[in-house]
Formats: sequence, C-alpha cells, structure tokens
Amino acid sequence: MRMPKLRLVAVVAVLIVATSGCYELQAKVARDNGKPVPWFCHPTAFNSVTGPGMGSVNFYAGVTRKALTHDQCVAMGAQLDAAKAYAQQYPTNASAERAGFRSTFPYISGMGTHHGLDAFSPALLADPDFDPQDPIIPGSPIDDVFDPTRPEYLQYSGDGDDAVLVGMSYYVRTTTGKPPAGFPGNNDWWHHHPSLCFDPDTAQAYGVNTSDEGCASSGGINVHLQDYYMLHVWLVDDLEYRADVHAPMHPCITGGSAIFDMGHPCHGSRARAASARSGGDPATDAAGPPALFCGIGKLAEGDDG
Repeated sequence: MRMPKLRLVAVVAVLIVATSGCYELQAKVARDNGKPVPWFCHPTAFNSVTGPGMGSVNFYAGVTRKALTHDQCVAMGAQLDAAKAYAQQYPTNASAERAGFRSTFPYISGMGTHHGLDAFSPALLADPDFDPQDPIIPGSPIDDVFDPTRPEYLQYSGDGDDAVLVGMSYYVRTTTGKPPAGFPGNNDWWHHHPSLCFDPDTAQAYGVNTSDEGCASSGGINVHLQDYYMLHVWLVDDLEYRADVHAPMHPCITGGSAIFDMGHPCHGSRARAASARSGGDPATDAAGPPALFCGIGKLAEGDDG
C-alpha cells in the first residue's frame, strides 16, 4: 500500500535525527518548521586562523561567528552535500592515489593527511619555470577559483593504502591579501601557511614557516604560499565535527588514525548528547539522513499523490 505523502515526509524527518548526511534536507526541515538552523550552520567551538604552523594575521578580527539564516543554510547544505559526494568517491588513500591525488603532507594528528589532485610533485618543484616565491600549479585545481562542490584536498586516517577518508579541504589562491569569500555567511574562517619546506624527491612538506636558508640547509625547497588559503570541512560519517564543521583541527583524528564514534568524549558534549538521542527535534539534532533517504525526502516533497 502506498504511504501518504505527509506521512512519508514525517518518516524522513524522524530519520534525520538518527543518521548522517543530506545537509540541504536538514536545513529545509529546519526552515520549513521554524526551527533553529542545524549544527553545520551554527558553530560553537573556538576557532583561530593564527598559531603554530599558520600565519600571524587575523583576517577575522572584529568578526563574530553566528548562526546562518535559513536561506544561507539551505544553500550551504546543498554545497556540503555535493562536496561530500565528491570526496566519498575516494574512500581510501589507495583509491585517491590511483585517481591522481598526491600526499602533500603525511598524517598529522588533528588533520590526517592532505592529498591533492595534480598537486605539488617532484617534477613541478624541479621545473625551471616554477617560482617558489610566487608559485603557480599549471593544470591543477589548486587555483584562484572556489568551487564548493570540489574540495582541492582529501584527508585520510593514515599514510597506508587502507587509510580511510576523514575530511576534506579547500585551497584557493587570491591576490587581495585576504581569504576568498567562500561559503555563505561569515563562519568559514580560512587559514594559511605562509611557507612550506618541500622534499624535492617526494614533494611532501616537512617544514612550516621556515626561512629560505633554513629550508635549503636541509635540502628542501621553500615555497611561499602566503596567497593560498585553506579551509577544512569535517563531514565524514561517524566523524562529523558538530562543534564546527570548519574547525582548523578535529580532536577525534588522533593516535595515528581516527575515532569513528560520535559518542566518544573527543567529540564534546554537544555531539554526545545528540548521538545518544533516540528522538527529538530534527532541526536541532546533530545528525541527518543517509543518502538513500535524502532522495526519498526530495521525492516526497514533490509527490502530489
């Protein structure tokens, strides 16, 4: 027997409480029911774009992060859905490397690896036309375009072939001395690494913000990246960082791997409380529906019968 439209939509809304994904649908449910925007549109964790390994310029001085509007959240939710779908095509380190992704940074606690598509390579670093003082990566998606559906870097739980996806990052060049506009609202705080010292044989960075002389003395190539800005996104199932989807580091990426357990203390009290719920308000819960039910939700909304 066919399930009535309203009942089907209600079932999907309940499923939002218990599972993960479909951020656009979560935002629409919140908007259409007059509820607060979901977690990914309202960060609560401390964030800073300065500190060890980063620059010293606070691009967001005087800016206060706050909940996005419902329309902003719906737009961002659609972008996050597309970004997550893209990243999930490469569930392991090995699958990413087969597709052309290269490791720019090996595993780092709080972040995982940084695998970029057609990113820095030994050939690029050795190219006489490559200028470490003003680096351009020809033919690479690492450029001056912010495409929310295509994060430039994928991050994995380790350096081995079977390491799994833990996050993704955007890496965008600007000529304004400021980060790109990025996602809707002012919650996506971008950071940068003014210089990275690369091993010319592997094209992996092993030094951050070192001097040209110091990098050269260790046999490296110091690449000045003060015009490139990075933004992390933490959306992997069972590893969403619900305190701030754009946090500079994820506390559950640790111990040489990652903790895929939303009830673990590393996620903080907000995520643990939401994970423990068996019911509640879909607009304020931290989880959302899997891809299967995302499709059902959209079908139900457009079903006239």
